[in-house]
Amino acid sequence: MKELPMMTMNYGKLYQFFTGSLKARLMMTGIELKIFNLLENFCSAEDAARDMDTHPENTRRFLDALATIDLVEKKNGLYRNLPIAQTFLGEGSPTYIGEMLQMNERYVDSLKNMTRLVKEGPVGEDAQTELASQELWAKVTRASAAWVTSGMGLKVAGIISKLPGFSEFQRMLDLGGGHGMFALYTVNAHPFMKGIVFDRPAVVEIAREFIREYGMEDRLDVAPGDYMADDIGTDYDLIWASATLNFAKGNMDFLIDKIYRAVKPGGYFISFQDGMTHERTKPDTMLGHLADQLTTDIDLSLDQGFVADSMIRCGFRSVRSRTIDTPMGAMDMDIARK
Repeated sequence: MKELPMMTMNYGKLYQFFTGSLKARLMMTGIELKIFNLLENFCSAEDAARDMDTHPENTRRFLDALATIDLVEKKNGLYRNLPIAQTFLGEGSPTYIGEMLQMNERYVDSLKNMTRLVKEGPVGEDAQTELASQELWAKVTRASAAWVTSGMGLKVAGIISKLPGFSEFQRMLDLGGGHGMFALYTVNAHPFMKGIVFDRPAVVEIAREFIREYGMEDRLDVAPGDYMADDIGTDYDLIWASATLNFAKGNMDFLIDKIYRAVKPGGYFISFQDGMTHERTKPDTMLGHLADQLTTDIDLSLDQGFVADSMIRCGFRSVRSRTIDTPMGAMDMDIARK
């Protein structure tokens, strides 16, 4: 006779994985409909449906679902953004991340074919060509600036401003700096330091736009180029590189040596990167690379300590490493001094 299961473990975590996809779909639909733009103040479902030209009853159901996942609140039949939605999901907010989330959703969508990718392998050269597209990287760059403006820029500038000698810094380089927002926050934390944002030509034009937007033209400039092939300048007190050294994975010592020679004696090079641990299964920031790895067969993720070891080999006299919590997961910060 078959015995009844006597289970003490439960499947709650697995069900959370499932409901997580539902919650994500609700949020992304709200961004697509621009519903969070309407809910700065209390609004009825009927008024929201009229403004969005949507079905009234399904709009009410949708708003109730947004209240269920704590993005909006409902009182007396009216709806309003909760602080997290107001701060990050309303297009009028300077910390709006909706465009960034929509860009990241592209990677999630590409995994709808995960079963086929696991069975048959990468899709081929087309995906690799798209990964190398400057137009795509410019679009990603613009969207990803929200990651910095929504807290990380202030956090990083706070760490950098505590470095010994920071008050005397003259020049910094944001290497592979993309949107340049980290340079903006760092320069803003200093009374007179100036900086350069170095990246590919199509990408630095995005940085130029943000520099103008924040009125920092007298403190920051851009330089187009390929940091593996082109001159990056010299005489920097600080070189900062965030989530860009992956592209030098196969020739890291070459790049770090170039950086070493560009830093003043006593100056700093700071790398802010993913750092894989636990046999390359942690942290969960690795999931952001998964779509590209499955579709292109290119793995640019770095092991924890990979950059720091190169810093030591290339002559930096000290390296301090720490793990930084970010909204997207843990990242490594390696601070090298010449």
